Amino acid sequence: MWRRRNLAIVGAIGLAALGGGLFAAQTSSRPAVANTISSVSNTIKINANGETFAPPPANAAPALTAQQAWAQFIQSSTVGSGGNAIPSGTTVQLGLFTFAVGPSSGCGTTNCNKLIVQNGTAYSALNQLAYGYSYRTTCVSGNDMHPLPPSPCTQWWFIDANTGHMIVGMEQFQAG
Repeated sequence: MWRRRNLAIVGAIGLAALGGGLFAAQTSSRPAVANTISSVSNTIKINANGETFAPPPANAAPALTAQQAWAQFIQSSTVGSGGNAIPSGTTVQLGLFTFAVGPSSGCGTTNCNKLIVQNGTAYSALNQLAYGYSYRTTCVSGNDMHPLPPSPCTQWWFIDANTGHMIVGMEQFQAG
């Protein structure tokens, strides 16, 4: 539970520290392909910890377009210097994002006040209408003492489709 939460925090800090250069580097290393924007058609299991991205309801009506949500995210973060356009080669999907953070046991009103508790599990997002921005890259896993070699993965950024606020950034490692 803490490893995932720390990963999200470290990811956000890393994103802020790298600033606009992250997106410039990612964009330049990916082919200049038009962004595709669609709705999730089948549930995507992001990781074994219960993170999923499911199809939205047929009547889903986000307050923001994918471009508006991305621009809001960029403008409200320290990444703002890289421009507001969605990086080239990024796939964008609208769906329902769920992020379980662990069992709800031990949740009091002070340490779980921003979490959704349902059926004994605490969630930071539960079927939240979001845009998922993804691209293929290479990621490193393991830990400082035992790093694993780089392997193919998909980098995801989940952004609230109504507010443009980042929910979480995460890596999805490929099977193999």
